[in-house]
Amino acid sequence: MERLGTMEALYNKMGEYTKMEEELPFDEFVAYYNDLIAFLQREYQNLSEDELVQAKGMTMIVAGNAKMRSLRKDANRKKFVKMSEKAKFWEDAIALRLRKEGMTEDVLDEKVGALWE
Repeated sequence: MERLGTMEALYNKMGEYTKMEEELPFDEFVAYYNDLIAFLQREYQNLSEDELVQAKGMTMIVAGNAKMRSLRKDANRKKFVKMSEKAKFWEDAIALRLRKEGMTEDVLDEKVGALWE
């Protein structure tokens, strides 16, 4: 799988994932997660409002998906717990920054909800 090093690449790939019927294989899920977290660690301070909304949507989906996968009793359970926690941390940090910059919770929810329509 190619590395996803830009917001556009991460956003477009998530758009593909949201249309999938089958579950994303573990290796691809981990690769996407790693690319997303690395991008946020590298670029968070430079992101525009629109990019922050996109990042909020992506971290929300990754956190929720990892949380659901962590409920299974398999070899990857602990990895999914950690991924869920870290993605949720980023989701919350992004939401807090957007609220501090003046975006209301309702507007943020509306913008995130419209991302992949």
